[in-house]
Amino acid sequence: MRYLLAPALTLALCVPSFAAFTGPGGAPAGGFSGPSAGYGISTVGQAMQAPDDAYCVLEGNIVSRGPKHERYVFQDATGSITVDIDDKLFAGRTVTPQNTVRLHGEVDVEHYGYREIDVDVLEIVK
Repeated sequence: MRYLLAPALTLALCVPSFAAFTGPGGAPAGGFSGPSAGYGISTVGQAMQAPDDAYCVLEGNIVSRGPKHERYVFQDATGSITVDIDDKLFAGRTVTPQNTVRLHGEVDVEHYGYREIDVDVLEIVK
């Protein structure tokens, strides 16, 4: 048993090294190269029709604070929606209505069809 365990343990410890290997000249080895499927939901209008937990990436402006803590009103060219952004996602950055932001998150459908976006990532575009 000991003779089988030692090579298996050695191999298991080497696997992360193989994953970090780069090809000739330091270029990354492997990976996907081709067109992107894109994000299915990219506007507030689409998010208002999307099912619960649908992933979305929205670009627009946070125009005001919402009715509750960590809730804000987000707006793009197709409409506005409440977004839930944890304070830690701001990471000390100040965002104004003049800033364009990109929000990555999921559609959250509450009782009676009320929708908001539960934000996972906040990017300041400009």
